[in-house]
Amino acid sequence: MIELKVEGMSCGGCAASLERALGAQPGVTAVKVDFASATARIEGEVERAALIALIEAQGFHANLNTTL
Repeated sequence: MIELKVEGMSCGGCAASLERALGAQPGVTAVKVDFASATARIEGEVERAALIALIEAQGFHANLNTTL
């Protein structure tokens, strides 16, 4: 599992939109984006850099969650 800190979400709709975009990526088997904790948890065979690039392309900022 990859957990990323996501900055820039302003509402639950942002989280839902990002969750759909991440879930549509090849290799992703499960995804949960949480607006309240500003995190994205992604499971599957996918590169962390590709996930971060996708999150950035959606207009948010992402980095590795160091609170794990």
